[in-house]
Amino acid sequence: MLTATSSPSLYLDYGADAQSCATGDLDISERGMRFTSRWQFSIGTQISVLLVQMDPQRGLCRMAIEGLVVWCEPKDGKGYESTLLFLELPDELKPSLREFSHQLAVS
Repeated sequence: MLTATSSPSLYLDYGADAQSCATGDLDISERGMRFTSRWQFSIGTQISVLLVQMDPQRGLCRMAIEGLVVWCEPKDGKGYESTLLFLELPDELKPSLREFSHQLAVS
């Protein structure tokens, strides 16, 4: 689960483990996401991602997206840099994902 708040956070396995994201450690787009975390993932692993944001007009918004790990390498003492490629992103989620990405960029 990933939350777009003033302090973006990553949660692994429904909250069994969590970490805050530092500036520059998270980038998301309609095609996928890149993030730095302490977790190492095998290339080809399919991951379910839940994005949660508070929209001033619509309230709490949740988006469930499937991603495939296409990159995961150690990052100079900061854990691992991973890249997910989103699989079959429905057109109706794209505007919400763009807004989520925008909120991350301005926070």
